[in-house]
Amino acid sequence: MDAYDQAHPSLARAMAELLVRGNVILEDHSLLESEVGDRFEAFVFHVLAEHSIGKEAFAATLIAYERLRDTIDQLDQLPP
Repeated sequence: MDAYDQAHPSLARAMAELLVRGNVILEDHSLLESEVGDRFEAFVFHVLAEHSIGKEAFAATLIAYERLRDTIDQLDQLPP
């Protein structure tokens, strides 16, 4: 986790987590592919742009976040 935290700005990490979790919630309520989903995504990208976090930097953060989650999920599957 420390390497992930050090490699990516905290706002980019927060927005990556928000995007992933928010998309899951919106999908659960059949809202992801609607105006609500579009506005949610626009909000995330607006916040990133306001803080000068480019799409490439955010994409790298999002990929790293997904890899971190996958690793944690795999570790949780190991017997104690």
